[in-house]
Amino acid sequence: MDDELAISVRGLRKAYGDTVAVAGVDLDVRRGEVFALLGPNGAGKTTTVEILEGYRRRDAGEVSVLGSDPA
Repeated sequence: MDDELAISVRGLRKAYGDTVAVAGVDLDVRRGEVFALLGPNGAGKTTTVEILEGYRRRDAGEVSVLGSDPA
């Protein structure tokens, strides 16, 4: 993944039973960039951030934060 990327996400997926919280998220955040994750309640924002922080395991996809996989 690119050295200039602080966060890189490809095909992120997380489900809780039959409920899919995050489906196919792709995003890049460059170092020094300000980024907002916006959406309605239940859109998967908190789940996405918790996966980026390493607090929650993803079901599928690739995640890199500062060049490392937080899982």
